[in-house]
Amino acid sequence: MTKRLLLGAAVPVLWLTAAGCGSDDSAGSDTTAPTDRLRVSAAFFPLEEAARAVGGDLANVDGVTPVGQGPHDVQLDPTQVEDIEAADLVFYLGRGFQPQVEDAVANAGDDTGVDLLDSVELLPVDPQLDGTQGEVDGEVLAGDVDPHVWLDPVRMIAIVEEMVTRYSATDPANADVYRANADAYLDGLDGLDAEYRTAMADCESRVIVTSHRAFGYLADSYDLRQIPIAGISPEEEPDPRTLEAIASEAEAEGVATIFLEETAPPDLAQTVASEIGADLSLLDPIEGVTQESLDAGTGYAQIMRENLARLVTGLRCSA
Repeated sequence: MTKRLLLGAAVPVLWLTAAGCGSDDSAGSDTTAPTDRLRVSAAFFPLEEAARAVGGDLANVDGVTPVGQGPHDVQLDPTQVEDIEAADLVFYLGRGFQPQVEDAVANAGDDTGVDLLDSVELLPVDPQLDGTQGEVDGEVLAGDVDPHVWLDPVRMIAIVEEMVTRYSATDPANADVYRANADAYLDGLDGLDAEYRTAMADCESRVIVTSHRAFGYLADSYDLRQIPIAGISPEEEPDPRTLEAIASEAEAEGVATIFLEETAPPDLAQTVASEIGADLSLLDPIEGVTQESLDAGTGYAQIMRENLARLVTGLRCSA
C-alpha cells in the first residue's frame, strides 16, 4: 500500500537532465506539472539521477546526500529522516553503506525501501597490494562486500531496471510511462557499455593500480584487474616501503600509470610519480559531484566517459 493516491493517467515523458539533480527536488522542475507525484528519496548522486530519469514528471525525487558531499559520512537531520519515512519509494544501498538511511527505512515499517544491492551481483573487495602500509581508501560493507556497483555501466543498467520494476509496482497505472522514461535513459547506458567494451578491447596493460578501491566492478565487467594500494592519501605522504612496493608492482605488471582519486592534491601526485617512475592519472568515483558540475550539465555518463578516456591513455589501449 502506498502513502499516496496513485496517478490515474499517464503524462508526457519528460526526462530531467543531470543539471536539475541535487538535494532540492524542485530544481529544474515545471511548476505547472502535476503536484500529486510519487515521493521518492535517493541515497546519492548516481541513484538520484537515475531515479529522476525513470520517474520523470510523475515523481518528486529528493537526494539524501547533499551536493558535493560523499555519501558514506552523511548525517541525516530530522527533516531528512521524516522525508525518508514518508516517501513512497527509497532507493538506497544497504549492508552498512549509509547506516542512518537504513535506520530510517527500517523505521518506516513498510515495503517502500529498495536496497539496490539486491539487484546486482556483488563482489568481495580486492586485497590491497602487499607491502603497502595502512588502509586502502575505499569502503567495505557487511560481508566484506565492495559497495561501488554504480561505477560499472552493466550493473547500473540492472539498477535502473529494478527502479522501473518498483516504480511500476507502486504506481501501476503509469507503468508504461516509467518504462518509456527508463528506455530513454538506458539508451545512454547501453551506449556507454559499448564504448567501454570497444575502447578496452586491446590494451597493453589490463591492470589498474589505484589508491581508491572503487573500480572492482568496472574491472570485473571489462576484463581488468584492480590492485588497490594503501598509504596514498591527501592526509599523509607515502612511506618509503609503500613507494618501493608500488614501484616494484608497476614494473612487474608493465604498469605505466597509477590512478589516484579525483580529489588527490597535485603535489601528492607529483611526489608519487617521481618516486616510482610512473605517470599519475585521476579517476572519479562519482561520490560527491559538485554544484558547479551539476550547473554545467555534468551527469553520470559524462563522468564515466572522462574516466574511460583516462583509462585508455593510462593502459595504452588502441581501438
